[in-house]
Amino acid sequence: MLGLLCTTAFACKESSTRFVFDARIVDGQNRNPATGTDATTLRIGIQEGELPAAEYEYPITDGDFDAFLEFTAFTRPTRIRVQIAGATTELLTAPPRFLPSASEGIMRVVTSAPSSCERVTFDLLEAPRAFFGMVASGTFALVVGGTDPSDEQLEFFDALEWESRLFMEDFALSDLGETRAASIDEGEILVLPTNAAPFIFNMIDATRRITPVVLHNGAGPRSALVSVPGVGAMVIGGEVAGEAQSAVSLVEPDGEVTSLQLSEPRSGAAATALGTDVLVAGGNVEGTAEVLIEGAAIGQLVAGVMDGVRESGLLVGDGEARALWIGGTDAADALRQDSVRLDGCPNSCVSAAGPQWTTARLNALQPAESALVIGGDGSQLVDEVRWDGSDVEIQPLLELDVPRAGAGGIVLESGAFIVAGGDDGVSIREDFEFCVPAALEPL
Repeated sequence: MLGLLCTTAFACKESSTRFVFDARIVDGQNRNPATGTDATTLRIGIQEGELPAAEYEYPITDGDFDAFLEFTAFTRPTRIRVQIAGATTELLTAPPRFLPSASEGIMRVVTSAPSSCERVTFDLLEAPRAFFGMVASGTFALVVGGTDPSDEQLEFFDALEWESRLFMEDFALSDLGETRAASIDEGEILVLPTNAAPFIFNMIDATRRITPVVLHNGAGPRSALVSVPGVGAMVIGGEVAGEAQSAVSLVEPDGEVTSLQLSEPRSGAAATALGTDVLVAGGNVEGTAEVLIEGAAIGQLVAGVMDGVRESGLLVGDGEARALWIGGTDAADALRQDSVRLDGCPNSCVSAAGPQWTTARLNALQPAESALVIGGDGSQLVDEVRWDGSDVEIQPLLELDVPRAGAGGIVLESGAFIVAGGDDGVSIREDFEFCVPAALEPL
């Protein structure tokens, strides 16, 4: 595929037919990342389905390395971790979990040092994008819309091959404008554009890629949008002629829409999924919060929450029972550094003052099912909300290579994440960054 020095081949034992998997380990320029370093060891960890994880070591000599691994099977969901190590060198990477037999037998992974990001220049978005939707679907991600006008309104990113490309179909979509998107299930994604009607995009079935969907009156840019794992995508509140709305649309697999109701109208609220329930905050002058409990038609107010105006705030949850409401601007358009914590949800929600967000900024990316806050206006920072017992903190994690407001991104199972596009303050970007925290999740 590429004339690189670093090629890893994988074969399988579970089939009479030989299956060879070609993997390339590269840096952001598509080069051998070990060249010019003091790296001496390549470590590859692999786990196939429920089988025990295994780790293998291979020597690196003057930047050259070669490895051959035998899969026990190539029909099981597989996780891989890669480390390139030396006296002063450490580079890490991990692809998304994948099914080798369902792939094209090719994988390319980008490495980065711990607590850093590697800017990728060998692959670009098909068009510069900011304030667009980017949603993972298996080893792919849908990339849709954005504020920079372009004929290329839809593309997909192949996170296994590290390549972004257009779909084969011609969708003939006009400019969608600022766009948000959320997973309904692994294959279906709800797309909520500013300049067009909402639709469901199917990543798996090419015969029904785009299906229009009818949501409640007022659903749009002033609605909260959240994916609820195992349930669907929820569009919450919104605005009609300047009036906040209390309607909620739950879009379930195959496009079925269930109508729900907030306890009070909200426009510009924030929301996060806690299991199969959804916590909603703000969107009104009082700054109240409520919980949309699975199976209940009307939301339940959280007692004691009166936070005031927090326009464009973020609600970062732990996916289970806790959330931190941060950022945004107050009634005088001043940036808020204070936060509100909500614990014990959904049935026993209590609120209290949270930590100060000293690096507060607007237009940061908060990826689905993560506690990361990435970039923002003029910012390269990546922060993480961390819960430790009864304590919660907002901690700096690392820095992007360039500032990115309105970026898109996905978080991999390993904890590594990919950031795309965004506005750097001068122009709308079309490049990617691959980012690694201090360590990857073990296999």
